[in-house]
Amino acid sequence: MQEWINNSVVVPELQSTLKEFLLLQKRYPVIAVTWPAWVWKTTITKEIASYLWAIIYTELPENNPFLKILKDTSGKVNDATLWVNNQNYFLATDVWEITKAFIKSKEFPIVFDFSLTQTFIFSDINLSWNYLKAFNSMYAIQFKTLPKPDIVVEVVANDEIIIERLTSRWKHIDEFVIKMVEKLNWYYKSWIVEDNYYLDSKYIRFNNSTQYNDVNSLKGRVIGELSNLIK
Repeated sequence: MQEWINNSVVVPELQSTLKEFLLLQKRYPVIAVTWPAWVWKTTITKEIASYLWAIIYTELPENNPFLKILKDTSGKVNDATLWVNNQNYFLATDVWEITKAFIKSKEFPIVFDFSLTQTFIFSDINLSWNYLKAFNSMYAIQFKTLPKPDIVVEVVANDEIIIERLTSRWKHIDEFVIKMVEKLNWYYKSWIVEDNYYLDSKYIRFNNSTQYNDVNSLKGRVIGELSNLIK
């Protein structure tokens, strides 16, 4: 799904930079904001979109029929094919969203609130080896052929901060949730930057566990860094 955020005024210096980018690349910049939920990722995505006068492309997990079944059964259904179909659905829709977004980037800057790598991460967590091997082959083909974002913005937080934010939102916190937070954080740290999945993309990493104690200071820092990279 796409969402257009209009901030009505584009800073003159930024407008000039975007025009130069368009002349050089024949399209506007494409930016992906990534990391697990509960680290102000959505807030930062909207801030960047407003700043750039950009269109947001986002995943819509509520549209995934397989994920709904898995959630409704609370893990009581242990059907491996459900997990395969769930991940195949996300891969197909993510590829479609990314393809549409790059076509649309000829008219507007684009901001994703996801990256294709997160489909790989959840597959590695949830699929058994025999299914994972086949999925990884499909994923590798898609990842290799799809265009990559110009800039990847990573918003990170440590396990304790994420769990604290989950608790403040009245989420049920048990041992399973804690372990999942720890596992997801490990995967994101290990698979996205350190393994150079986006080797040709510029990237910014912000740790809002320690560097920024409020969302406004984080937003200001992200926009400042972003302005320097869109050149």
